[in-house]
Amino acid sequence: MHTYSINSPEAVSRILALTMIVDGHVSPSEVHAMHRAEYLEQAGIDDDTFDRTLRELCEDLLGAASNRHAGMVEIDPRLMDALLLDIRDPLLQIRVWRTMVDIVHADGHLDTRETTLVRRAARAWFGQDRAEDAFSTAALAS
Repeated sequence: MHTYSINSPEAVSRILALTMIVDGHVSPSEVHAMHRAEYLEQAGIDDDTFDRTLRELCEDLLGAASNRHAGMVEIDPRLMDALLLDIRDPLLQIRVWRTMVDIVHADGHLDTRETTLVRRAARAWFGQDRAEDAFSTAALAS
């Protein structure tokens, strides 16, 4: 797995890319939802950075997959947790989490794998007690 600096544009890009691919496909509406996030430019995330990071994430996941020929790559929850630890700035966590919620709602279909990732992010960044409340509030707002 590629390693990136804490709170780096690549670390943020990887979490957003993971949010898009966790359900097995990327929809144009999810990409559009990410691009609507106003902080991306300020965080140093441009198209080249995101595209490179998405490619690297896919390569890493395929390289670690135990059954690549099955057409589906399972993402280990421990890996999700480890990747989430690369975002440590509290304000950045809030911004990334909100963008994750926007991405998973963008295609009009909420997959259980997307829900799992968003909840794991809320637990990692905001604590166990707030995770369910945060996701429920975000789901109602979307």
